[in-house]
Order: sequence, then structure tokens, then C-alpha cells
Amino acid sequence: MEQDIQQEYTRLHGAARSDPQRAGHGGEGTWARILSEWLPPTYEVATRKYIVPEEGDDLFETDLIVFQPSYPRALRVREEVLASGVAAAFSVKLTLNKDGIRDGFDRAARIQKGIKPRIGSPREEMSPPFPVGLLAHSHSWNGDHRKLRVQAICMEMDNIYARHPRESLDLLCIADLGVWFASRMPFLPQATVRHLSGEAGAKNEAGSAMTSMMERQSDSPTVAVLIAALYERLSLTDPTLRPLADGFKAYGDAGGGGGQPRFWDLNDVFSEDVERALSQGIVQSKDLNWLHMY
Repeated sequence: MEQDIQQEYTRLHGAARSDPQRAGHGGEGTWARILSEWLPPTYEVATRKYIVPEEGDDLFETDLIVFQPSYPRALRVREEVLASGVAAAFSVKLTLNKDGIRDGFDRAARIQKGIKPRIGSPREEMSPPFPVGLLAHSHSWNGDHRKLRVQAICMEMDNIYARHPRESLDLLCIADLGVWFASRMPFLPQATVRHLSGEAGAKNEAGSAMTSMMERQSDSPTVAVLIAALYERLSLTDPTLRPLADGFKAYGDAGGGGGQPRFWDLNDVFSEDVERALSQGIVQSKDLNWLHMY
């Protein structure tokens, strides 16, 4: 399966490069075809849409939209998409550089700032209702430490643009390099924070939340890793995808690696009730089982 996904990407990308019209707009047509063919048919993909925020008046032009299965057909043909109808959103670059990563983090933060915060559980409050990602066909870096450069730039941009964990870029895929994802953990006790970061990170006696942009390590081809990661992310809100998400993950996945942790005060992330439940250890395990990846 993994080779099928990669071969289809290679074929579509090659066809787009030979056709200037198809290669335009950052080459999003290739990614749209890949997502359309490898996501369930109920998750329709569209290009060049505007996300209508729940708060504020700014429309967010987005290269690729994955619709929620429940989003009405009559609304899908419009240029504007209600935020509640979005299952995932991606910007697309042909050749990624530092400014392209900056733009991806900026877009993710602005889109999520336009969505009303969900209240009630650690996942709802820390993780956004849908992922915002960045897809690139290639990159501008040379040398043996390209992944480390991407990792460092991601952490730099996250510190600049994300003022809350849900505002982080969720997925970054560079087709000829690798896949990175936003890891979110709502609670670490002070002793663990101190072990990971030293005394400077352990400021809150009640513990801290933690985020990191991590590489998705796998023996599978890069585009197949992206599809597996997207299934896993979508399964958080669509339990019917969980069996496939688990199945994809079982093939060649070595988990996450690297990533500089970023620690957050609990009261900067959660409502009072959720913060108290976390610090007192009374959150049920079912509310925490999403944390390993997202």
C-alpha cells in the first residue's frame, strides 16, 4: 500500500511538472488527487476555498480543503466554507524555504484564532477542531542536516506565532524529505518537566502542558507517512477511521523523534475546571489516549 501511494504521487507530480498550467498555484492539484484517492470517499477534497471564521471578519484563502462528511452538498460548491465544515486544511508550496514554513505557521495560527475555543475536555481545549497543515513537493536546503534545519525553523516559528497549543501547525510534509507533526500533552508533573528542561522549565508547582513539533519517523515512503498521520488525526473526531488509522500506523511506523519541548502553564491553556482535573489527576484515561501523537 505504501508503495502504491508513493508511486501515485510520483506519477501525478511528474505529470504536473510537464504541464505548466497543472503545475501552477503551487502544485496543489497533485496533493488534491492524492488526498482524494486515499482518504475515504466521504472526505471530499476541494481547492482554492475561503474558510469563514467563527469569530472575526477575515476570510482565509486556503489551497486545499477536506470537507467534513456531514457538510451539505449545496454548500460545497461555494467559494466560502464554514469553519465547522472543514475536516482539514492545507497550504501548498512547490519548493519550501524558511519563509514558506513561516507562512504555514502564520496561516495556522490565524485560522485557529478565528475559531471559538471548545471547552470541556483536555483534547477539546488543547487541540484544534481540525488540523491545518503545510504540504511541499521539495525544499531549498542542501547538506546532511536538512531535517535538523527544518526542525529548528519549526520551533522558531511556533514560538513566534502560536500563543496557544491549538494554534500550532499540525502537519508538515516535504515529499522528498519527511513528515513532522504537532505533539500535544496536556499534563506533565513538575518532576518530569524538571527532568526534561532543568529548573527553568519547572515553574508551576501544579505541572505543565507540553507541545513539540516532531518528525514522524518511519520506514515507509514520505507521502504514505502523511496519509497515515492524517488518518490518525482525523480519527480523533471520527471514530469510524480508528481501525484504518491503527492499521496504517502498524506498517513501518517508528513513532516520533526529536523536537524541542515547549512548556505551558496550565492556566494559559485550559479552563479552570479542566486545569483542576488535570492537576488533581482525575481526568479519565479515555480523555488522554490521543496525546501520543496529537
